[in-house]
Amino acid sequence: MNSIGERIAQLRKNSGFTQEVLANTLGVSPQTVSKWETGTTMPDILLLPMIADVFGTTIDALFGIKSPSEERKYSKNTFHEDLYKRFFYEMACFWQDGSDKIPREERAEESCRYIIANPDVQTMVQSNLTGNGVYANKDLALIFRREESTIRDLLDDDTAWTVLKRFADGETRAVFKFIVCNTERSFTSSLIAAKCGIDVALAERALENLLRMSLVSRNDVDTGDGILYVYRAWGTHKLLLVYSMLSIASRLGNYREMYRGFLN
Repeated sequence: MNSIGERIAQLRKNSGFTQEVLANTLGVSPQTVSKWETGTTMPDILLLPMIADVFGTTIDALFGIKSPSEERKYSKNTFHEDLYKRFFYEMACFWQDGSDKIPREERAEESCRYIIANPDVQTMVQSNLTGNGVYANKDLALIFRREESTIRDLLDDDTAWTVLKRFADGETRAVFKFIVCNTERSFTSSLIAAKCGIDVALAERALENLLRMSLVSRNDVDTGDGILYVYRAWGTHKLLLVYSMLSIASRLGNYREMYRGFLN
């Protein structure tokens, strides 16, 4: 079964519909349905969502395209790769035109491989009308939805600039790097200072920066001679936000106009 008409006919029969019932449901004539099923004509693109909805399926399924989610189940070990590929699968529909005969899933796989193999290449679909868009490079894929005042609010957001200032501090970065590479261990400021090769006072200032961002935890230990602060990595789920922020900042600082599939 290769044509969309044949698939519609099979779905109709599986649903127990006559051509007349399907036609009445969609608001077309039985002759139109018959022409679809015999391949004489194809359904208008605006009718495809309705046809898919009637049969409880997807437009891709009408065309015989299996989405990545249908081909295999996600696992916690590979879901990031699956979602990344799914991102390109959805993006591929923007890049294809009538002359592009490459199936969408193949286009997505090829684009994913190409961007991973070429670190400076990126892809984007952006609406100049609303400012909304989607973007991807070899490290991340993101969606930006701009509300009316988003840009202004972000530029005025002291919290955002404070985070950037804290990570601009070299000692804070050094301590953060050491701690995230040793997430299962605990440290005192003196030990961290020795490991990072910095003064204890600078290590304590860096740890205070990380505490304010809830990226480390601090416990008070009574040694009998006083209180000792013991630190360890905290909120490791936030590392995704940190890595994404740093990845975007690095891309912006070393920006190259090397796009694949860029559309406004």
